[in-house]
Amino acid sequence: MDVTLRLEQIVLDIERTREPILIVAHQGIHRLLYAYFMGLPREEAPFVSIPLNTVIELRPHAYGCEEKRYVLLSKEEMLKDGQDEPITSMPMQEIADRANKRALSSQPSDIDPMNPPSF
Repeated sequence: MDVTLRLEQIVLDIERTREPILIVAHQGIHRLLYAYFMGLPREEAPFVSIPLNTVIELRPHAYGCEEKRYVLLSKEEMLKDGQDEPITSMPMQEIADRANKRALSSQPSDIDPMNPPSF
């Protein structure tokens, strides 16, 4: 994907930075960055749930990232305001189930070591 190539330098800069960073971007960009830092396979990146009106805090540690979500506007408040959650922010159930299963298992993922995903 062309977007992943354009994000490569930004990801390198983010990894070098030791200070907190706030990234304001389109949901597609957030999906790619989230998938990269959470160690998800490239194929699952387009289906990662990135809800509107939510700040996702990722704190890196030795083997991944710790995640904390802050909801700024509840769905009820969002609907009262005339906003609606787009379909693209909701993951496909099959992809979500596969990601949850992988996260819960202690077995290594099905990533080909000779062709690892890159962002």
